[in-house]
Amino acid sequence: MHISPEMEDLLSVGYNLATQTSFFGLFDTVLDASMRFTNADGGTLYITDEETGSLVHLSDINRTLDKKGSRSSSQADMIPADDSERNLFTNASITKKLINISDIYNTRKYDIQAIKERDEKNHYRTSSVMMVPIMDTNQKVLGVMMLYNCKDDEGNVVSFDKNCERTVVSIASQMANNLTNKILIQDQQELLDSFVECMITAIDAKTPYNANHTNHVTGYCMMVGEYINVLHTRGVTEVYLNENDMEQLTMAAMLHDIGKIITPREVLNKSTRLGAGYDHLHNKLEKIVLMKKIDMLEDRLDNAQWAMDDLRLTNFLMDLERMNVCDYLTDEDIARVDFMSTQVYEPENGDPIPYLSPQEKEWLHIRKGTLTDEEKEEVHLHVTFTDRILEKIRFTDKYNKVRTIAANHHEYLDGSGYPAHKTGRDLDLLTRILTVCDIFDSLMADDRPYKKALTLDTAMSILESMGEEGKLDMMIVRCLKDCVLKGKKPETGASL
Repeated sequence: MHISPEMEDLLSVGYNLATQTSFFGLFDTVLDASMRFTNADGGTLYITDEETGSLVHLSDINRTLDKKGSRSSSQADMIPADDSERNLFTNASITKKLINISDIYNTRKYDIQAIKERDEKNHYRTSSVMMVPIMDTNQKVLGVMMLYNCKDDEGNVVSFDKNCERTVVSIASQMANNLTNKILIQDQQELLDSFVECMITAIDAKTPYNANHTNHVTGYCMMVGEYINVLHTRGVTEVYLNENDMEQLTMAAMLHDIGKIITPREVLNKSTRLGAGYDHLHNKLEKIVLMKKIDMLEDRLDNAQWAMDDLRLTNFLMDLERMNVCDYLTDEDIARVDFMSTQVYEPENGDPIPYLSPQEKEWLHIRKGTLTDEEKEEVHLHVTFTDRILEKIRFTDKYNKVRTIAANHHEYLDGSGYPAHKTGRDLDLLTRILTVCDIFDSLMADDRPYKKALTLDTAMSILESMGEEGKLDMMIVRCLKDCVLKGKKPETGASL
């Protein structure tokens, strides 16, 4: 099938418009193509400002003057939205109609003072003019293009051929459609970014102990990813993270704890063994001390027995705060708790009052930390909830790994992680990076309710031990160690 040079050129323009990734590149492409198809000597482009509706100068091309300019922020290069319809650009924008004039100097309909001043300055003469409004499918004006001084084969300035009008409008329409698609994609990205920010805000608001964690982990992930690429450039490793990998890792890091929205606040914020139950237990035991003394004074309790009970109970009360907040409970502490859980106060009238309820006993049986096994399981469920929440989000191909990365960030290479006990063959590089960075920040954090911050040496020693045990990717652990030991700090609040 034979294709004419003109059609081939038009197809080439269509391809260039479809594959152009730059916002301003689209406008440059349409201006350059329109000038070629109409054989115009010059062209000027203004784009519509979304906020003000004003026309903002983007670029100029003039073959005779060998002039090609770019966008300027100067107020002189802006045409207000409410400017008179006598202005050629404003008129084309308002009427949404193409304007084709043989000799602009012979028209009285439009104010061409600016054109005359430009001509005089450049020793140039503008004659034929074509004004083309650039509109999307909804007839919204995205910009206005002016082509001027059409030339014939001998180089003489002539009027723009009416037959060229459809071609120029077609080129402008293709550009507008592509631009609309790019704007739509950009809007979708901004919507997703705002959703992520919203979720992070919700998580941070739910627990003050997570306020900095998300940003820190995201920063560490970016730092490690960039360092891995540096090592790849040096030929140290074959591993490399491309731009999309970095974007996927960033998004996953920002969403990895989204499931904590569902985790009960009293568990997330539990900073002591007894939590909110401390005051209730303390008041109950104080009440029992007073009631036993009354029983002794009213001869319902033997003095010797009262003295023994009072000493034991008072000592336990005095030590209760320590046991509630200390790092570790000894065997002696546990034995005292067990004994107190067997004690019951029997009032003269009323129901028996156990010193410790089964729940209080369970809380005071926590050797280390502040959470019971059941409460830990509730916290562990946040990754399951993360997976369920992210399952409902329709991620584009650009973020097709985010859900998997975020949902697996507590899995270990040896299968000892949770919730699905996956192994190394199921955990890709991005997931492994997030896992290491998440653990590191948790070890270093000084705002956790259940632990104190560790030193850098201790935290790195723990990570290296986990790597040697086959739980973590040792290459990533070493990369993180190299970064932090070199004094690098992650950029918190990483953006997409």
